[in-house]
Amino acid sequence: MVYICQMNKLVKVFLIVFLFITLSCNKYSICKKPNFHKNYELILSDHHLPVISIVADSWDLFDDSLGIYVKGIGTGENWQGEKANYFSGKKINMNMAYFIHGKNVLEQSGQLKVSGGGSRKQPQKSFNISSEDKFNFKFFKNLPFEEYSNLRLRVSGQDFRKTHLRDALMHCLVSSTNIDIQAYQPSVLYLNGVYWGIYNIREKFNTTYLKQHHNVTSVDILEGNKKIIKGSVNDYDSLLKYVETHDLSQSKNWSWIEQQVDIYNFIDYYCAQIYFANTDWPGNNIKYWKDVNGKWRWFMHDTDLGFGFASIWGHPGGINHNTLLFALNETSSNFKNKPWSTFLFRNFLKNPTFKKLFIKQFHYHLDNTFAPKKVVKLIDSLALNLKPEMPRHINRWKNEAKYSLQSITDWEKELEILKDFARERPSIVKNHIDLYLNNDSLRGS
Repeated sequence: MVYICQMNKLVKVFLIVFLFITLSCNKYSICKKPNFHKNYELILSDHHLPVISIVADSWDLFDDSLGIYVKGIGTGENWQGEKANYFSGKKINMNMAYFIHGKNVLEQSGQLKVSGGGSRKQPQKSFNISSEDKFNFKFFKNLPFEEYSNLRLRVSGQDFRKTHLRDALMHCLVSSTNIDIQAYQPSVLYLNGVYWGIYNIREKFNTTYLKQHHNVTSVDILEGNKKIIKGSVNDYDSLLKYVETHDLSQSKNWSWIEQQVDIYNFIDYYCAQIYFANTDWPGNNIKYWKDVNGKWRWFMHDTDLGFGFASIWGHPGGINHNTLLFALNETSSNFKNKPWSTFLFRNFLKNPTFKKLFIKQFHYHLDNTFAPKKVVKLIDSLALNLKPEMPRHINRWKNEAKYSLQSITDWEKELEILKDFARERPSIVKNHIDLYLNNDSLRGS
């Protein structure tokens, strides 16, 4: 057997792991049932969190020409024109096993691809996994579902370098609202037998999600500025045209809007994003959908730059940021909040019924959903769940990038930033509401 030193203690890694990878996952094969997991359980039982073990051909992962995890020869390109293999979107064959307290509860063949935006350039990258045979397990204890065709394995986006729980925190905070969110289960990943750190298992927003959560199958799903993911853009175009050509301050016109848009979902969604001070939105990371016979709803997606992460990389943000005005801007040339992305919110606020309801609901959320003591308690709870694993995770990645966490002390300092945000943000947002909504000053900046 082989010995690898981790955290000053010897961890036994059976040589059969590496023999299996070499012999059963060649360049042209689908990884078969990973019998080596039976011997691997001694290692995996050492973790407090559930463990995912993924086996894939190392050429498909790390080869300069074929590998999806490396910069390589540049087989893909991002929206900024940067070329790298990890931008390709290519799927590779893999086999996944899932362990809880060292017990193997699921083995499944499927496919794997690198996911994310800018976070693909990080040493630890997020994955999407999928299987035609589905992953038949109840991954999320608060949900009844036991069958998933796709799952996301997230490194918390750019929050990889800070808390590793920021996006999950924001989704958990609004889990009792009208917003569609992604469930969260932290885990540990082993990639081809090598410890790969903490990964957050998340639901993937797709037709399966909508079938499970809303029992609908015929849907329109859009993202960004009307990019079609599924279905048609026609009904959304009709909504935009109506808003553009009608006076929404008139009750009869507003009644038509209420038939097209889930107003309570829209309000909760905007209250949350503004409270989060998320400035990688609304011009980015925006997804929305409707049943063909239903109303438009908005989905919480990729909030990693919120909750005090920004300002960074040209994004404004932070505890004091006036995200209300940011979301009301009607002249911006910046992709973060161009006029198309603020159009509905600006025009909806022209209706006195909507405006009154929005202010009332926002104050409720600030006093209850986002009450400082409640939020701090949730931060502590999420952090406590990760804390036993964080030294090992930090040790795995600290030498891979200058911006990686270097110690538990670094991580705890980042958690304090979250808590400071939780304590101070509600009163700041209330001031913004009073100044710009109660006084009818609605022009964004």
